[in-house]
Amino acid sequence: MRFYVIASSSKGNVSYLDVGNKKILIDVGISYTKIKKALKDIGINIKDITDVFITHEHSDHVKGLNMLLKYTKPKLHMSLGTKQALNLKYDINIIKAFKEIKFENLNVLPLPVSHDANEPLGFLFTNKISKIAYITDTGYISKDVRDKIENATVYYLETNHDPYLLSNSGRPFYLINRILNEKGHLSNYDAAYYFAKMLGDKTTHIVFAHVSQDCNTTKHIEDTYREVLTAEEIDYSKITFLEAMPNTPLDIIKLWKFI
Repeated sequence: MRFYVIASSSKGNVSYLDVGNKKILIDVGISYTKIKKALKDIGINIKDITDVFITHEHSDHVKGLNMLLKYTKPKLHMSLGTKQALNLKYDINIIKAFKEIKFENLNVLPLPVSHDANEPLGFLFTNKISKIAYITDTGYISKDVRDKIENATVYYLETNHDPYLLSNSGRPFYLINRILNEKGHLSNYDAAYYFAKMLGDKTTHIVFAHVSQDCNTTKHIEDTYREVLTAEEIDYSKITFLEAMPNTPLDIIKLWKFI
């Protein structure tokens, strides 16, 4: 299993996952050209993509989708609510929260999240041993979801904003309130708290996802995680912390050794 974060921000989100004969994109929120180049850089032809999973209909998650579907023919998976919001003329596999999709070497469990979209989803990708929890664009993580993604190998976890920086950002009040409410985005403290409750002895990586470019900083994120994990008396010395970037893909996270 290989996990490759291509882009993550309010301007565009897309990640790549492969295991066995499955080559998967999660969201398509940047241009076809940029995705094609990023995949080529790791030796993948974009036309070999077998499946696409969409979290929700907001443009930073789907704006490259129509062009992708023009040149490739993957199987497309999304919730009924997302399908209705996008009104796509394409064969779509409708997926539901907590209804697992089983492939030969990979299981995918859609997970309900809380966001101002039409039936948004997160995902848990599992092979024989490794698990990748993919949670972004949510105001909170329910206990049912936390129980499902406990002790994942990799967490791709929204760590969107520092509350003080957001409140003093000069943004309109309605926008600040939208981000802070239960259908908004996880703050650094929210994400760190959830991570502290979910990580386990199999956890090797956390990727800070959907980081605000003007209401957050790397230092604020790292300081918050250290503060929360230390308060919870958790040894995080063996966990790799990574920040997903808007324009620069991360190095591939290879999980073969856990299979």
